[in-house]
Amino acid sequence: MLQTLKIENFALIKNLTVEFKEGLNVLLGETGAGKSLIFNGLLFALGEKADKNFVRMGENLMRVDALFVDINNEAKNFLKDSGYEYEGELLLSRTLTSEGKSTARINGMMATSSILKELSKFLVDSFAQHENVELLNYKNHIVLLDKFAEKDEQEVKNNLAILFDQVKEIDRQISALGGDENDRERTISLLKYQYDEINEAALRDGEDEEIKERLKVLNNSEKIYEVVSLCENLLCDNSISVISQLQEASSQLNSLSSINEILDLKNRLDSARYEIEDIESTLVDIKGNTLYDENELESLEKRYDLIKTLCRKYGGSITAVLEFASKTKEKIALLEDGEFMLNKLSKQREILYNQMKEQAAQLSKIRKKASKFIEIKVAEQLKDLGMKSARFEVEILPLPEISLNGNDDVRFNFSANAGQEVKSFAKTVSGGELSRFMLAVKNIMAEGRASTLLFDEIDSGISGQVGKIVGQKLKNISKSSQVICITHLPQVASFGNNFINVFKNEENGETFSHIKILSGQEVVEAIAKMISGADITQTALTHAKEILIESQSY
Repeated sequence: MLQTLKIENFALIKNLTVEFKEGLNVLLGETGAGKSLIFNGLLFALGEKADKNFVRMGENLMRVDALFVDINNEAKNFLKDSGYEYEGELLLSRTLTSEGKSTARINGMMATSSILKELSKFLVDSFAQHENVELLNYKNHIVLLDKFAEKDEQEVKNNLAILFDQVKEIDRQISALGGDENDRERTISLLKYQYDEINEAALRDGEDEEIKERLKVLNNSEKIYEVVSLCENLLCDNSISVISQLQEASSQLNSLSSINEILDLKNRLDSARYEIEDIESTLVDIKGNTLYDENELESLEKRYDLIKTLCRKYGGSITAVLEFASKTKEKIALLEDGEFMLNKLSKQREILYNQMKEQAAQLSKIRKKASKFIEIKVAEQLKDLGMKSARFEVEILPLPEISLNGNDDVRFNFSANAGQEVKSFAKTVSGGELSRFMLAVKNIMAEGRASTLLFDEIDSGISGQVGKIVGQKLKNISKSSQVICITHLPQVASFGNNFINVFKNEENGETFSHIKILSGQEVVEAIAKMISGADITQTALTHAKEILIESQSY
């Protein structure tokens, strides 16, 4: 059970320590005093997400410590399996900075919020008004039903999860082989088209750059021819050409070749002449290749467009396109040779899927058995809660596909009054009826449990005699589980074992929430205030004493 909750810098709470006891703990106080903040603080310590705006204004850090004792075996086993020590006390500590950074510890050891949330399932069960809204969504009905059959379902769900993963892996392998026969044929056809398109193009690495250069030449052929011809004439086509002049200079120097320095110059002139003669030869070749050819230009442009198209479709370069073709050829071979493997995988999948059907059928059988139990039990509880003619039915319909949760579609149907047709919750239940239904469910689920249950204004929409019955139900639950309840109804509050008054006041321009443990006459006055309001009358005090005497003797 929860023994101590310490909260620092959480919204209106500056520094607050609450001691809880076994049985029914009742939080009293006016609306806005901070009762729900105590619940929110506990849930934060248990791993729930908290907004950094919860950090008290002007502070940098909020902290919540929750001390549990006498925890159940499930919680002890979880701690052991997760590597945490437990020696009679369990301290959960969590902080949140104004920048939104959160840290958590379990008995002083670092922990994640996800670990806290998993652990919280064995420590605290929370019922708040928002759960009513969730229950109006039929998709949540299967979750609630499964809580009643959790132990019976566990092995079946584990088997289903294993089979589901195996089928998923086979589907992945089948997909890699192109899917079923029709899908595979379509894939092979597409791959062959892609491969043939590339193969027929007979691409060469670097071909695109070669074509680009050739197109530059053809598109500038007239100017190239003119410039090259002029250069050729300058180098060798007359008696004063560069080559002729170099030959004459070399001949003159040759007469003085006995002088080493002159001979060296003569050799350098000859080297220059040989280089220019080579340049002249290259110019002749360029001029010969520069003749404009319209057919060649058209052919090269078409080829270049083809290369660009293939690069755009299959990669950014010729190298990438050729690599794509190589891989495509391998895929075709794999798919064409994969018929045997595809048949083998398909048969394996069929066997596994049939096993999934068996597990899903078993799961459905367990749920149907649990549904009969919950129908009877809820009807009994609702009768006690003043809804004698209420009818509750669990409808279980098959879904076409099997998931990790089987193939059941679960829907709760309800009728509050005799002669009314049973309809879905969303269409027929009122707010007060829904609150009583959830209380009935919690009362059933509390049987045999050893945990802490939180109830946040579960008496919403009810009053009078029904409120008294709600209080009795909470008292029943508190005999096997610790209950912490926020209520504004005197008939409910009067059944408490521990009364905690939450109030706020202003100090130096700031608002703070505080608590006070009530006893004796203080409890009578608190109940009387709930009856008559701020101005407590003698009649309210008398009535408060009467309902307390009656409730405490229950």
